[in-house]
Amino acid sequence: MKKLRKTLCFFLLFLWAFASSALPLSLRKDLSISLQEKKIKDLNVSGLFLIFYVNISNSSSSPYYLTSYDYRLVVNQKEYFRLSTSLEEHIRIKAKGNTLLSFPLKITYAHLFRAVEGIEKEDKVQCYLTGAMTFSDGRREKGRLPIAFSGEFPIFKKPEIEFLTLQVKEMTIGGADISFKVSFKNSNSFKLLVDRIRYGFHLGGKPVGEGIISGDKNIEGGEIRVFSIPFLISFFEVGKEVYIKLRQPSALCRFFGEIEVRTAWGYIKIPFDKSDKVTISRSP
Repeated sequence: MKKLRKTLCFFLLFLWAFASSALPLSLRKDLSISLQEKKIKDLNVSGLFLIFYVNISNSSSSPYYLTSYDYRLVVNQKEYFRLSTSLEEHIRIKAKGNTLLSFPLKITYAHLFRAVEGIEKEDKVQCYLTGAMTFSDGRREKGRLPIAFSGEFPIFKKPEIEFLTLQVKEMTIGGADISFKVSFKNSNSFKLLVDRIRYGFHLGGKPVGEGIISGDKNIEGGEIRVFSIPFLISFFEVGKEVYIKLRQPSALCRFFGEIEVRTAWGYIKIPFDKSDKVTISRSP
């Protein structure tokens, strides 16, 4: 697969070189386009922005103007989207200098997963941006310059939550001391730097408690981290239904909230809401 992707990249570059040779001589002589930088911004659970920073160098003594551009983004040899834009205000490419432009591409995971089957299982995605820019000298169109750039971006996966056990350490007619054990699995290839986990906990449909897990709670890529969350329950406040539930071998629980994490691409808030039955254990 990697060999095939490299072959495709070389093929696109060949097309770019071939198209360049067919351009008007003056445009080929005066303007050159190069990729300055690629950045990923605003990574979240629904997608991200992949930004191509493109430098246009004008060696002539007269300015040029970018009047329109079109491009298509190809992911795993399938077209993700294409765009054609005519600029109402032409962008001036200054004489004897460089002009840096940015092309932000919004990647929406839901759309991507529909367009490219099976890609949600990948850790990183290779993509190719191909197209052309149209220039004028301020009076008439002078021609088009092709572009062909490669990039990559991560497929972010939400942590997987599993209920392990609900331990009743002590219980009286008036209240209980319990500990809820839950695991978070980081299915990404990179570490999640967890700042805090805000949570709420319901037992049998009744709110039992809420709180914040803070401090060093980082989860390595591909690893699982287990948390034990203590609750002191007053049956006079939560109701006798909770007392009845805690005497059973298992009960339906709801665990919900938000995880605040840092990654190499920025800060992310990840909402979670899971309901499932959990086994109830008791201290001897």
